[in-house]
Amino acid sequence: MISVLAPLALTASTGALLVLPLAPALRELLSKRDAGPLVTRKDDGKISNFAASLRTRCIPFQHLMTECLERHRNAFFELPQGKIFVAAKEGVWTGPQHVDVLTLCATLAELPEQFRALEDFYSASDVCCGPKGLFRALLAEGDILLGQGTRVLRWIHAEGDLHVGRDCLLYGRASAGRSLTLARGCTFERVYAPVIYSSCEAAGLETRHESSPFSKLAQAGMGRTRYPGNAHVVAGEEHRGDLVTTKGLSLEQGSSVFGSVKANGDVHLRECAQVDGSVVSTRSIRIAPGCFAKGPIISEDEIIIDRNVQVGLPGSPTTVSAPRIRIAPGSVLHGTVWARVEGRVGD
Repeated sequence: MISVLAPLALTASTGALLVLPLAPALRELLSKRDAGPLVTRKDDGKISNFAASLRTRCIPFQHLMTECLERHRNAFFELPQGKIFVAAKEGVWTGPQHVDVLTLCATLAELPEQFRALEDFYSASDVCCGPKGLFRALLAEGDILLGQGTRVLRWIHAEGDLHVGRDCLLYGRASAGRSLTLARGCTFERVYAPVIYSSCEAAGLETRHESSPFSKLAQAGMGRTRYPGNAHVVAGEEHRGDLVTTKGLSLEQGSSVFGSVKANGDVHLRECAQVDGSVVSTRSIRIAPGCFAKGPIISEDEIIIDRNVQVGLPGSPTTVSAPRIRIAPGSVLHGTVWARVEGRVGD
């Protein structure tokens, strides 16, 4: 009798252990109670969320900034929340060259060469940083000007304009409320602004402000064309509707696609070609001078954008995303540029 009960007990206990992890799922299957999907994140994914968090963190210290501003002085404060430094002297920076505590600046911050802030840095006005600076995180309610060779380790946000000098390194996120200008040699990961210039000269380029009427017709159901193998849109030709290829795609000089394109190979937009829609490729995307792409532009390999290129439209931000992104000086982009491995502005 004992020899029979022992295997049965072992089988029953093993089965119970196997079923136990599935009990919540079985219960939900029999009696559904969930009204929506599970929450996987608490934020809305906006690139400026870190800036909003730092702004909230600085609210309890506003009275200290006002007090220092009235007395025109800089001061360290030991608080229950930790040690902070408040700078309120106008003109050239007179605080320490290196700070490792939360720093709050009540006036224009004119920072010296090789200034280092190893904790969060907040400014209620503009920030002008000398060459070879180093920031952990930087937020300004006005404009920010980063000197040549400055490094930002986590994130940077300007409510106004963000100007990034030559050879700067932007790790993490960089964003601006109005515009973001990247100089030659800059390295970035994820940047966002209503308008992004890949050089100061790019601000003078003439940009288009609306989509083509044919593009709107394509979105309304003009149709899709699928090509087996490689596809070419000859010079000057207009293709109305979406275009899908099983291999590579080449838009010759001056050609247009009033719709979106998708390729399972390399995509090449030659001089003055335009895609009034999205550009998606499993390999590289190369955009020659004078081209326009409404976006999004997404590649699983690399995106190379030449000079005098416009991506997106004013008031209609889009996304450029790839592991590696190369942008030549003199182009204009609207929205988010996300290089998952490395992004760089060429010399």
